Amino acid sequence: MKKTLSILCLALGMLVMFDGVAQDDKSSKNKAKKEQNDADASAKSAAKAEKKAAKDAVKDAKKDAVTDADKAAKDQAKADKKATKDAAKATKAESKSTADATTDAAKQAAMNEKMAKVRAAKDAKKDAADKGATTTDAKVDKAAKKADNTGLKDDKLSKTAKGSTPAVKEEKATPADYNAPVDPSKKGPNGEKVMTGPRGGKYYINKNGNKTYLSSTKG
Repeated sequence: MKKTLSILCLALGMLVMFDGVAQDDKSSKNKAKKEQNDADASAKSAAKAEKKAAKDAVKDAKKDAVTDADKAAKDQAKADKKATKDAAKATKAESKSTADATTDAAKQAAMNEKMAKVRAAKDAKKDAADKGATTTDAKVDKAAKKADNTGLKDDKLSKTAKGSTPAVKEEKATPADYNAPVDPSKKGPNGEKVMTGPRGGKYYINKNGNKTYLSSTKG
C-alpha cells in the first residue's frame, strides 16, 4: 500500500514537473514570438521612416532646385532690366549731347552770320562816308575852280591896289577849311590868313566865317 502511494506521488510529481516545463517552454515561445513581432514592427517602422526621410529629401531637393532656379531667373531678369535701363539712359544722354552740339553749332552759325551782317553794315557805312567825303571834296574843288575862274575874269576887269588881294566868291567855311595849310606870303584884305585849298586855290576866312577865294590863284 505504501509502495503504491509512493509510486502515485512520484508520478504526480513528474506530471507536475512536466507541466511546469511545458508551461515554461510555452511562455518562452510566446516571449520569443512577441520579441520577433516587436522586432518586425520596429524594422517596418524603421523602413517606413527611412522611406519617408528619402521621400522628404527628394522633395526638399526638388524644392531647393526650384528655389535656386527661381532666384537665378529673378536675378537674371533684374540684371536684364538694369542693363536695359542703363542702355536707355546712355542713349538719352547721347541724344542730348548730339542735340546740344547741334544747338551750339546753330547758335555759333547764327552769331557768325549776325557779326558778318554787322561788319558788312559798318563797311557799307564807311564806304558811304568815304564816298560822301569824296563827293564833298569834288564839289569843293569844283567850287574853288569856279571861283578861281570868276576871279580871273574879275581881275581882267579891274586892278587892285598894291599889296592887296581882291576877293571873288564867298561860301561857308568847313572845319577842314580852318585846318588847311597857311600861305605866309599872302594876306587877306583885312590881314586874314590865306590858306591853300586841296587843288592849290588860295582863300581866306572872313569874320562872318565865310571862305573867300582870291582871284589871283587857281584851285
